[in-house]
Amino acid sequence: MRRADGISFRIDYVFEAISMDEQTRIVKFVAKPDPRRYEWKTMGNDEVLYDKFDRICFPKHIVKDMAESMSGMPIYYQPATIRDAPEYVRLRQPLIRSMLRGEQATPSMADPSDEFLCSLEINELDFVILSLDVVGSTALSTALTPSEYARVIQVLLFEIAEVIPHFNGHVLKYVGDEVVAYFAAPSFVTKNDLALNCALTLRRLVNDGLNPILVENGYAPVNVRIGIDSGPAIVTTIGSPSTKQHKDLIGDVINLACKIQKRAPLGGIAVGDVTLRNLHTEWRMMCDELAMGEDWEYQDRETGERYRVHYLRFVGE
Repeated sequence: MRRADGISFRIDYVFEAISMDEQTRIVKFVAKPDPRRYEWKTMGNDEVLYDKFDRICFPKHIVKDMAESMSGMPIYYQPATIRDAPEYVRLRQPLIRSMLRGEQATPSMADPSDEFLCSLEINELDFVILSLDVVGSTALSTALTPSEYARVIQVLLFEIAEVIPHFNGHVLKYVGDEVVAYFAAPSFVTKNDLALNCALTLRRLVNDGLNPILVENGYAPVNVRIGIDSGPAIVTTIGSPSTKQHKDLIGDVINLACKIQKRAPLGGIAVGDVTLRNLHTEWRMMCDELAMGEDWEYQDRETGERYRVHYLRFVGE
């Protein structure tokens, strides 16, 4: 949802089933603002819904109008297909070992991202951008032969790329040992949740899946930094058909996600403020603001203020 000033936000609800028709199997629910994030307050003669995270108030009639406007709107359900990240990582390890030994056939060439972007009927859309950097690959390149290094990087990027479609995302491009992925509307709000869930799975894959196998083969472990940002981008065709031409995304959201990634803690996940505002309450309760330093000059495209960045706390940290 967007306020009148253009700032995007979400309202999280908890649902309570109140009835079910046994014949039609239709269930009726009551949706209430999540009490962990919202509370009703009286301000003067008005009742408002107070958002404890963003510290903003919604007049009761606005909340009512918003609820009524949802009637008849389509519900997009695009769940992640990885439901158990530790089990997914465990099942991938035999294939990772096999690929590091060079036992897998050369994969076929494919570009589902280009096909998806070509299929879009509009050229401007809201995207969530995920930028991942494999930290430590330079040290590997100097310690290994070119063929060994090429095989390790191929395996790392293959496994990282395999995770992204499980969260309804696409790989936009590879830049050396960096991966840029995107998660597109519809359902922009849930794409923020999917992108963060994907980032957590990627972190686990590297730490618990890839690194133990690198070490057992005599290679140094690697780490990751992940940055996420959200906003509009233009879908356009770049390049020349006489050399190389493909669909790409143009917009400051891509550049900002990459900048945020470079400021993320080693092994950590950092998100821009637009992403944070559109995350589910459960995720927001796990985020703290990241000190960006005086040299951070980027402005919030929606508020014009200095752009805030946040990092995800992990259990035990």
